[in-house]
Amino acid sequence: MNDSGDDNSQGIIGNGFPPVLKMYAYDPGGLDGSLAHLLSAGIGISVTVVEARDGGHPLVIQAKSDPDRVHTEPVNDSASVRQALALPAGGIAVWSSPVDQAERIARHAMTLLDLEIARNDSKQLLAEVESLTNQVMQDFEELSLIRTLASSLELPQTAEDTDDFVLASLMPLVSGVGAVSIAAVLVEDSGDHKRRPLWTGPQVVGDEVIFDLIDDHAEELMQQPIVRNRNVGDGHCGAEGLEEYVMVECSSEGRLHGWVMACNRLQDDIDDVPWAQLGFTTVQASLMETATNQLAAQLNNIRLLRQKEELFTDVIRALVNAVEARDPYTCGHSERVASFARCLASKIGFTVAECERIYLTGLLHDVGKIAIPDGVLQKPNRLNEEERAIIETHTDSGWRILQELEALQDILPGVLYHHEHWNGKGYPDRLAGDNIPIDGRILAVCDAFDAMTSDRPYRKGMSIDRAITILNEGAGEYWDPNLIHVFSQHIDEIDEIRINHQPRQPAARPAPVNGLPIIGIPGFSVTGNMPSGSTSAQ
Repeated sequence: MNDSGDDNSQGIIGNGFPPVLKMYAYDPGGLDGSLAHLLSAGIGISVTVVEARDGGHPLVIQAKSDPDRVHTEPVNDSASVRQALALPAGGIAVWSSPVDQAERIARHAMTLLDLEIARNDSKQLLAEVESLTNQVMQDFEELSLIRTLASSLELPQTAEDTDDFVLASLMPLVSGVGAVSIAAVLVEDSGDHKRRPLWTGPQVVGDEVIFDLIDDHAEELMQQPIVRNRNVGDGHCGAEGLEEYVMVECSSEGRLHGWVMACNRLQDDIDDVPWAQLGFTTVQASLMETATNQLAAQLNNIRLLRQKEELFTDVIRALVNAVEARDPYTCGHSERVASFARCLASKIGFTVAECERIYLTGLLHDVGKIAIPDGVLQKPNRLNEEERAIIETHTDSGWRILQELEALQDILPGVLYHHEHWNGKGYPDRLAGDNIPIDGRILAVCDAFDAMTSDRPYRKGMSIDRAITILNEGAGEYWDPNLIHVFSQHIDEIDEIRINHQPRQPAARPAPVNGLPIIGIPGFSVTGNMPSGSTSAQ
């Protein structure tokens, strides 16, 4: 391979190559130089790196303009061709190849170049990764803690679960700040009552001590973390057993969630002289503040999620109330069916979330009855064939009412198919056997049981034994036989739910007092000179 950098070394490359190529001055140890050596060794032919200039040889210009392939042109000697390939650093690799091997050599050269470029890219990426890794490791403790808090995606559902969530979130902070134990004092949703402290480890001081410290530092905690270390010679830092502490307020979006307090710094064995025991510093305080802000954001998310779930449930209950307001004879039916269905679902292996889904489905399974005329819905005696055809449209009506609500998509199968029969003779689609969605099959059993055991204007509710007999007789014809078997096995638990069910009483609307409404804000007056768009109360 010719690797000269002499500008005057112009001449023939291969047979008959005209003197229009200037030798490219390059470092043989550089990228293009190492690639040229690699190509030469790989294809077994001398490779020269040249520079492409405007007005230069067409082959070199072509290689520069189209760097993704090997370019070939014939030479005077028909037994060989010239080939050129662009290199990453700007040079052009040129060599001569036998005609009968040119295509193979071109492919081989291209493969060698691609592999080497990929290898160099990989080395560069590895170097960047190593640099980033070193940077991350410098702040590992803080980043690890924040990641742990931020990755707590499974938000708790109950107050007890929230306590466990808080403690699990704070456990990494214990080692992060080197504390013996950390206490979290949460407040009730009203914000005016402190709950008992939650400790990640041993309880360092009593509840009242922490409450007093919070009250003492309340104003300052609104502005910044509190760091207190005992003075040399003092037995404690404000309370027996408390040598030092860091306290941070836990709040987000103007809402107070509580306080977090790290108690007593872990001491190293080698730090056995008083001046070496430094206690907590602003470093630990900063880490505590960062972690507590993350916790506060999560607690706020929990609060918002619960509000959303409560609103969702309230909307569902409002729909149920709308149905029951039109059909007083079935008051409480939807709630009982929902409770039976949740119990039955739990017995066949449904998860907690799936049981809640079937409960919501049970609450709304008859929502389509809103669309049924009063004359049919409230008829005090048995329905004729025409009226029964009308009542059977309530499953389709329920689907139409709910199907545009994204949050209720999971309950549509139960609403639509709770009147299908195991033998395929039900409605609305005459589905049979396991083709009926499981929610529909569960609700079909529970709906029938409640209908049989509840009083109607034209009959008294039948006994539990009689209802179970009818269910067993209809197993495999009307209802899923396996579900009937499970239902019968747990009939005592089902009946207890029925007996203990208390229908919700409608709320009494508050009447005005002294001519002033309780609902709404009285006192808005409209004057003739009120500015346009103003809604200020006078």
